[in-house]
Amino acid sequence: MAESSHGTPAFAPGARIGPFRVVKPLGKGGMAEVYEVENERLGSRFALKAFTLDHGDVEFLAKRFRVEGRLLARLSHPRVVRVYDMDVDAATGIAFYVMDLVLDPQGRPCSLKDAMASGEADEDQVANWYEDLREGLAYIHGQGIVHRDLTLENVLIGSDGRAVLTDFGVSKILPRDLRAELEQTMTTLVRDGKPVMGKPFYLAPELARGADESPASDYYSVGVMLLRLLTQVWYTPGAKLADLLAPFDAKWGRILPELLADDPAARRCPPWRERANPLRVVTAENKTNEVTLRIRFPHWLIGCVLLATMGALLLAVLLAVYEHGRRQAAEREVRRLSSLLEQRVK
Repeated sequence: MAESSHGTPAFAPGARIGPFRVVKPLGKGGMAEVYEVENERLGSRFALKAFTLDHGDVEFLAKRFRVEGRLLARLSHPRVVRVYDMDVDAATGIAFYVMDLVLDPQGRPCSLKDAMASGEADEDQVANWYEDLREGLAYIHGQGIVHRDLTLENVLIGSDGRAVLTDFGVSKILPRDLRAELEQTMTTLVRDGKPVMGKPFYLAPELARGADESPASDYYSVGVMLLRLLTQVWYTPGAKLADLLAPFDAKWGRILPELLADDPAARRCPPWRERANPLRVVTAENKTNEVTLRIRFPHWLIGCVLLATMGALLLAVLLAVYEHGRRQAAEREVRRLSSLLEQRVK
């Protein structure tokens, strides 16, 4: 059982927190414990994150916890964990929020770190997770959010085997109504001129130099994660990526240098798979060739089009014959009237 900072469990199995009953602990972080809980009225299970840290900075950390809950409640994307409720437990005074219960295909809580340790992180799977991370980051960056704490532990694997972003507790929130709260928290988190949030291996170089966070700093963390998953090696600036990536698909040799570029302006998150081109086909030799696009219609549709075309042509012919007949009749009438006029004149 996970323990709180007091050395005793915050909640034991069977304990009640509002309408939720604790089923079992799922994990413990630096400031919170996570439990699997059940809403017995709904018969549904969720993950409950309880703020349990207790030391001199508890006030600003509690504020950070509340900000994280409010932030996640605004987000809705399959690659981002969703928050449904947040409250304070009346009996213990512990703040908590309730979120998606993310379990892997075997029904276990599993992060990318767990998958790497168990040998499940083969190259094809890493490529799939990379695409998932790209989707999730594109969404949160579009919402004005920088995650700032992307680590192997903070990416979970869902029941479909896909990656899900979680733990936004140190996120930089850009919407104006929450920015002031986080900036106040960040000021408190500085110790001796250095931020204590985040993990050194994942920290983008510009952040270590005191620059502001940006989507590019998240991309750097993704690059560190990918290199670790593929090679079991932590990235250090100046490392020879070509040598480390030689045993793997050549795409990594293009993607990782862009993610891990020292200059954030040169850093980007390119796709692993290019969009399908309708003018391309793959031959038996697995080579891509340019071909002419051929549109194939059902035979009945072709027949209908031909009949409609023939009908239109026939109608045009009939109209032409009708108009020709009218012109001839008009000419005969003109000749008859002219003849009558000539006779009267004589």
